[in-house]
Order: sequence, then C-alpha cells, then structure tokens
Amino acid sequence: MTRRPRVVYLHGERMTEQDGLATHLPEWVTVAMAKSVPEMLHLLAIEETDLVVCDWYFSGTWKQALREIQARYAKLPAIVVSPTQGIEEGIQEWLEVLNAGAFDLLLAPSNEHAVFAMLEQAISSGRRRRFEVAV
Repeated sequence: MTRRPRVVYLHGERMTEQDGLATHLPEWVTVAMAKSVPEMLHLLAIEETDLVVCDWYFSGTWKQALREIQARYAKLPAIVVSPTQGIEEGIQEWLEVLNAGAFDLLLAPSNEHAVFAMLEQAISSGRRRRFEVAV
C-alpha cells in the first residue's frame, strides 16, 4: 500500500486561509507545520518527507530554508509561496526562486486545481529523483 505523501509546510505568522493551503493541504497530503528553519529541519530529520512548502515570509528567509534543504536533502523538492499578485513581480520572483533551487513558485491566492497539480508534480519529481539515486 502506498503511503500518503508527507509535506512540511514552513509558514509565517501571517498565514491566512486566502491562499487555500491551510484549508486544502490536509485534504491531499499529511502536513507537518513548522514556523522556523530549525523546526523544519527537525521535522525533515524524523520522518521521510516528499515536499517542503515554504512561505515567502516567516521567521527566517525562504533563501535560508532552500540553502538548508539543498545542503541536507538535495533530492527533496521545495515550493515557495509568494503573496505577489502582479505579473511583472511574479515573473521576477519566479526566476529568483528557480535560480535559488526551488521546484517552483506558487503565487497566492491560487486556484485549488493549480495548487494540487503543482504539488503532484513536485512530489512525483522528488520521488523519481530519490529512486534514481537508489538504483
């Protein structure tokens, strides 16, 4: 039997339900919540995780979170969530997070189906990369 995907969600104090993540993530995956990079690293160390979702704003920086993930869990995909709603800003942020090593950028609020599709792609990609390393 396949286990349910596990996601660590690194969120800020400003977490709102407008982005749909707080509401919908638990419907699709097992979610472990973290408020800091050290807490995220602890959660990653204690149980196999398929994906990290990282808010743009939290007690640290998304860049710091990505550096730690890449240094310790190189095959683990991460999605950064931005509150930006402008197209020009969104493109610049997207390029910035991709260059920093993120799987993708999610602009909040987003359509529920778009969020699910992005999660599905990221989780599948991460599992494939881990399988390739194991073989």
